[in-house]
Amino acid sequence: MITSDKNRLKQYHSSGEWGLKRLDELFYKSASRFPDRFALVDPADKESLTGQAAQQLTYQDLALKIDQLTEVFLNSGLVKDDIVLVQMPNIVELIYTYLAASRLGIIISPVPVQYQENELSGILNILEPKAIILTPSFKETSLVDRIRNSIKLSSMQSTAPKILLWGEGDADCNLSSAIDDISSFTQYAEYSQRQEVSADDLITICWTSGTEGTPKGVPRSHNQWLAIGKATYLGNQIQDNETLLNPFPLINMASIGGMFLSWLYSGGKLVLHHPLDLAVFLQQIVVEKVNYTLAPPALLNALLKDEKLKNAIDFSSIRAIGSGSAPLDVWMVEGYKKLFGIEIVNHFGSNEGVSLLCGPNETQSPEKRARLFPCRSDLLETRLVNVETGQQITQKNTSGELQIKGAGVFDGYYKSPLKTAESFTTDGYFKTGDLFQISSQDPQFYTFIGRCKDLIIRGGMNIAPAELDNLLNAHECILDVAVASYPCDIMGERIAAFVAFKPGKSLTLGELTDYLKQQHVASFKLPEKLVIVSGIPRNPLGKVLRYQLSEHL
Repeated sequence: MITSDKNRLKQYHSSGEWGLKRLDELFYKSASRFPDRFALVDPADKESLTGQAAQQLTYQDLALKIDQLTEVFLNSGLVKDDIVLVQMPNIVELIYTYLAASRLGIIISPVPVQYQENELSGILNILEPKAIILTPSFKETSLVDRIRNSIKLSSMQSTAPKILLWGEGDADCNLSSAIDDISSFTQYAEYSQRQEVSADDLITICWTSGTEGTPKGVPRSHNQWLAIGKATYLGNQIQDNETLLNPFPLINMASIGGMFLSWLYSGGKLVLHHPLDLAVFLQQIVVEKVNYTLAPPALLNALLKDEKLKNAIDFSSIRAIGSGSAPLDVWMVEGYKKLFGIEIVNHFGSNEGVSLLCGPNETQSPEKRARLFPCRSDLLETRLVNVETGQQITQKNTSGELQIKGAGVFDGYYKSPLKTAESFTTDGYFKTGDLFQISSQDPQFYTFIGRCKDLIIRGGMNIAPAELDNLLNAHECILDVAVASYPCDIMGERIAAFVAFKPGKSLTLGELTDYLKQQHVASFKLPEKLVIVSGIPRNPLGKVLRYQLSEHL
C-alpha cells in the first residue's frame, strides 16, 4: 500500500532522500557481513514480564528466526497490504515480527501494552486488521482475554481477525512453536517472485491521540522511516557496531525512529527493555556495555542528584544519551559531560514526522543544548506561522506554530481525509500544533514554548483531555467536569480532574478512578488529583479553558 502521491515520490526519489531498500534489506545486509556478531538481546526481566526465557541472538540466529516467521505468516494467509495489530512488550519476538512483515509487505500497527478495551475497540473499528499478534500475557494480565473483549465491543464481531500468539493460549496459531517447525523456505521464494514489495509501501500504522480523544492512525512507509531514522542516527552520532539500549516501547517515533532504525543503520547490538525498571536498566548498561540509550529528563536528573547512586553506577561504556518529552536542565547536561564524559542529546519528535535534535553536531553549549533546537536541517524543512493570521514569523520572541515538510513526514492520517486536510497547508507543510519561537539567544535556533492543542503528555504518553471529559461526564454524580495537566518533575505532566458535583453528591479520587477503570481506560490516563469546583471555565463557544484550571494548581 502506497500513500505518497506521484509528485512526492518523484521529488524524494530524484533528490536521493528515498531509495529502493526496505527495512529488512538493511538487516540482511548486516547479517551477511557479520553473521556471528550479536544482534539482539531480550530484556533481562523478560520471564517476569511474559513468562518466557530471555534470549540473546547473533545476526545469523536472528536471520533464521525471521526467515521462519516469514513462512509462518504465509501459512497463516498473511500477504502484502494485510494489516496486523500488534500488542507486545519489547521482546525479541517483536523484532522478528517487524522484519518478517517488512519482507512480505504486511503492515504492522503496534499499540501500547497498557491499552485496554476502551482504546483497543476504537482502534479495531478504524483498522479492521486481518490478524492480531500478542504475547499471551503481560505482568500476569491476559492480553488474549483483553483483545477478545475488545473485539466484542468493536464492529468486528462478525469478521473477527485471527489471533496469533507468541506462546500457548486460546489462539489460531502459536507462533513460538510454529517457527520451530519450519525447515523449508520455498513459499517465500515463490511469493517474492510474484509479489513486489516496494520501499514506498507502508510498513507501520502507529497511533496518536487527537485533542478530541479519537485515536489517529499515522501510516509510514519504509522510506519515511529510513529518512527520519537517518536524522536520529546522524544526530546521535551512532557508530558502526555500537550497543544500543532501548527502554521505550517499540510503538512510536522515539523507539522505532530513534533506536530500531539506528540499529539497522549501524549493524550493532540492540538491547531491549521496557517497562522501565531502574535496577534492571542500570544492570543492562554494565553487562551489555551499552554505548547509547534513551532516558527521560526526570530520571537523568534523579540519578545525578542521588550522591550514593551517582557514585555507584558504571556509565563508563556510554558515549551519549538521548532525552526529551520535557525541557532539559542545563545543570544536568553539564553534569553528565563533566562527571561521565557523556553527551546529552535533546530530542523533540512526533509520529507524524517532527524530528528535532540538539546535540554535539549542533552546539557544544549546555545552555543551548538543554533548551534550543536548530531551525535548519538537511532532512527537514521548518517554519513558524502565526496561528491567527497565517503569516510566517521571522522575528525573535514571537510564538508561532511549527510547520514541517520533508522526506520523513507522513502523508496523512489513516482513513481520515478531513483530519488530514485540516492538518496540512495548501503548500504541503504539516501543522504540528507545537508552539516555538526564534530564539533571542541565537536566531539559528528555536525555543519550544508549548502546544496549540490541549494534549497532556505524561511520561511521554499522549493523553486527550476531551476523552476523559466525555467519560466522566456520564457519571451520575457529576454535573460538569474537565481534566487538565499540572507540572511534575518526574513525569513532565500529571492529570487533575476538576469536578462540579450535582447537589448533594460527591466522589473521592479513588471512586473517580475506579469508575474510569470500569470503562477499561489505560492506567496512565487516570487522574491523580481531584479538585472540586463550582463550575468549569469555558469560552463563548463552550470550549474548556484548561489553562485557567491549571492555574489553580
